Amino acid sequence: MNAETIFAVVDLETTGTSVKDGDRMIQFGCALMQHGKIIQTISQLVNPDRSVPVAIQRLTGLDPNRLVAAPYFEEIAKTLHQLLTDTVFVAHNVNFDYPFLNAEFERVGLPKLQLAAIDTVELAQILLPEISSFRLPDLTSYLQIEHDNPHQADSDAISTAKLLRQLAARFQALPSPTQQALVARGSGLLRETGDYLKAIAKPLKPLKRGFVQVGPLVLRRVPTATQETFASAAYPATDLEKRHLLQPRYRFRKAQARMMDAVFAHAQEGGPQPLFIEAGTGLGKTLGYLLPYAYVATAEHKLVVATSTLVLQSQLIQTAIPTLAAVLGRDLPAVEVKSPQHYIDLNKFAASLHQESPSRQTQLLQMKLLVWLTQTTTGDLDELHLTTYRAPLFMQIRHTGDSGTPFINPYYTLDFYRRLRAYIDRAAIVVTNHAFLSRHADLLDLEAPFLVVDEAQHFADNTAAAFAQRIDLAQIRRQLRHLWRLSDPDEDRSLVNVYQNDRQMLPVLAQLNALTTTAQETIETLQHQIYRHFFNGKTTADQGFVSLSLDQAAINWLVTSQTDNIKTLIKVIGRIQVIATKLDADFNGRQHFFLKSDGQRFQALAALTVTLIDQRDRLKLLLARLPELVAGQTAVASLTLRQMHDVSSLGLSWDIFQVGSAIQQLLQRFTAPVFVGATLTTDRSFDFLTAQLGYHDLPETAFLKLRSPFHYRDQAKVLVATDAPAAGAVSAEAYADYLAAAIELLADNRHQTIVLFNSLATIAAVYQRLAHRPIADHKELLAQGVTGSAEKIAKRFAVGDQSLLLGAASFFEGIDYPDRLLEMVILTRLPFDAPEAAITKARYERLQAAGRDPFTEDALPRATLRLRQSFGRLIRTETDRGIFVVLDPRFITTRYGRKMQKSLPNIKPMTLPLTDMPGYIKMWLDRA
Repeated sequence: MNAETIFAVVDLETTGTSVKDGDRMIQFGCALMQHGKIIQTISQLVNPDRSVPVAIQRLTGLDPNRLVAAPYFEEIAKTLHQLLTDTVFVAHNVNFDYPFLNAEFERVGLPKLQLAAIDTVELAQILLPEISSFRLPDLTSYLQIEHDNPHQADSDAISTAKLLRQLAARFQALPSPTQQALVARGSGLLRETGDYLKAIAKPLKPLKRGFVQVGPLVLRRVPTATQETFASAAYPATDLEKRHLLQPRYRFRKAQARMMDAVFAHAQEGGPQPLFIEAGTGLGKTLGYLLPYAYVATAEHKLVVATSTLVLQSQLIQTAIPTLAAVLGRDLPAVEVKSPQHYIDLNKFAASLHQESPSRQTQLLQMKLLVWLTQTTTGDLDELHLTTYRAPLFMQIRHTGDSGTPFINPYYTLDFYRRLRAYIDRAAIVVTNHAFLSRHADLLDLEAPFLVVDEAQHFADNTAAAFAQRIDLAQIRRQLRHLWRLSDPDEDRSLVNVYQNDRQMLPVLAQLNALTTTAQETIETLQHQIYRHFFNGKTTADQGFVSLSLDQAAINWLVTSQTDNIKTLIKVIGRIQVIATKLDADFNGRQHFFLKSDGQRFQALAALTVTLIDQRDRLKLLLARLPELVAGQTAVASLTLRQMHDVSSLGLSWDIFQVGSAIQQLLQRFTAPVFVGATLTTDRSFDFLTAQLGYHDLPETAFLKLRSPFHYRDQAKVLVATDAPAAGAVSAEAYADYLAAAIELLADNRHQTIVLFNSLATIAAVYQRLAHRPIADHKELLAQGVTGSAEKIAKRFAVGDQSLLLGAASFFEGIDYPDRLLEMVILTRLPFDAPEAAITKARYERLQAAGRDPFTEDALPRATLRLRQSFGRLIRTETDRGIFVVLDPRFITTRYGRKMQKSLPNIKPMTLPLTDMPGYIKMWLDRA
């Protein structure tokens, strides 16, 4: 590749993915590029001499009748072969287009092309590290590349050529040391993509002012945080003042103004008294609490906002607070705070770059991170928007909260987590999440700040989840085996070979080897003794996951009989940490003694030690807290097995199901707490929520309920299927068959639809059926846990126009899809908790022991809240229209179902047979 190279940017449309199985090309598109300009375009329809699947017709928009008049591939193959000879082949997913085209050439008797080839997908993954989707239409939309006809070969080829040009420009705009670091790792990229980077890399030159380099890393230079001065301004007390301030950016709402005044007055009063505000959907609750605090919160007396999810947390920082600051005409210094593991440890990442023979996945992630470091100001790994962070590299480079010292950490002054502390000191608003607030409020080290708990209906459950513990003994054994290999004289890649002539360090490694052996044996003994006591002789028809709840007697036996083993394990892991620290200090203290490749082994040692120490701390907590928690009946402990007879998988877990006292203790750190959400009440009362949070006998002044501004009667309809099967009346297989048929009947239209389930297993079963039904030919099927994580499919749904999403708990609320992004929600079952879950059973038993009814006091309020939340997904703006379908007859046939109906906003459900619904849905949604 050189300055005169011609790049053939190719896209193929085909009947399928395999020439061997009879699939054929139906369209060839190509854009020839030279000197960064498109010099020729080619578009050619091809007669496949076979039928074209309906899904392909709809995807490409190609009419089979047009293909009948097109030439066969045999007639144009020689011309295409000559056209592409002596070019560099480029495609978006090159490992499909290039092999497919060559297979077609071979099929008609021509030789394979022997071309260098470049993949624009991998280039985009590296050079656009914060993008969540690398589909060509999404990339062209992000980069504002005109792309008129996605999935037509000529349009896709031209768009890919323009994409390549933009990616090349982005690469060349990177600091030259970063360019060289990417080139050095280019061997892991597909085909000759790495050679392309080498060909276009710029010579080394001094860094621009906006960057700083330490070792192999180039980072964006972050300005030193300075103390903000707050402009003095009076709170807009009257509606007229609020109207003048907010318009035209925001619409003035009387109910929102009431909320602002209530929050402002509450903050002025101070003290421990809480304020609960249910702010109906569309009222603008975020602005409702942020604006008054903008006149109250300072760096000395901060506001802490805790949200239910990381996504909402980021939305506050990236959108809500900057927008309010623009309205006010002054800065609102805010900082986002998460647990250390969300941040990159620069020292560990730099060490990972010296790994010997890293995997292709590791190299690609390293390249992505090298580019990202030239952009990020926070070091928050969530900015990468990956679908999973389980790659081995992330285990190595996550921060632990310990930044070391300037003497052993060359990145100390640049360390993102250390600098976060400085930003907290200077901020007026600290944004975090429920889990962090519950577990790490002490790390904020703030003097009685104000507190807003957003989405407060989740706070008790999220706090309980934050205190839940899992001790995965099988994982500890695996980690110990890896650690043992690092100190085993018979392992070729062990540290013994690094220190083979060092008499001082070899005994240290021998001690490490002996300790890891002892720890493994201790875990094995612990697992076998527990298994024999609880599971010997037991059988089960279910060969899958086993969970056994432990009563007080079982807990007493576990703690008294296994204390010595647990204490031994805690002690040994502590000694392993001491030795690992000694080895790490030796590595940092005399790096000239080591080869670059040795860094990988020391990095593995550090990563394994960190995870072991986390498990050790959980074991300490087991001994210290579990008997007390269970005796106080606030926790449920369980033993778990992957399979009944798999002793090596035995682990321990415990869940907290009453957190009121813990929350009350936490709230003592704060001033004037405010709890807000769109769905805080059940049966028109806040009692269920306040009891969860440990409050009793609060005055009426502690509550404010504000209605939504939406006209639900005119905007939404609720339909209930009268012929849906009753719960438990049919087998799981028959139920999945019914749901698949019902969903296809209801959603086989142009409207975006979300279907809500109580079970991931049911989602998988229904998806498998829908994937083989006609609806799959023209609807994009997205299924949580099947086609991707909740976060991934949520983002995909947001950019779709013919999508059907099957989701569980995380989709009941918290995601905005206004207007035509979501027009129908289907609720498959009333959202009750699974009664067999250990924590659910524990809650019910506690209530029964107190002479109370678990169904009316726990199960029904929780299900009612989820019902309200699921309905709340549908109408997000004053112009939305939508249909809410319930496929559970209990909603109309039971007394509690009719009571749940009253929780919906002034809409009387319509009852219809399933077959009558599609016509009504079409009439309602298609009406102007």
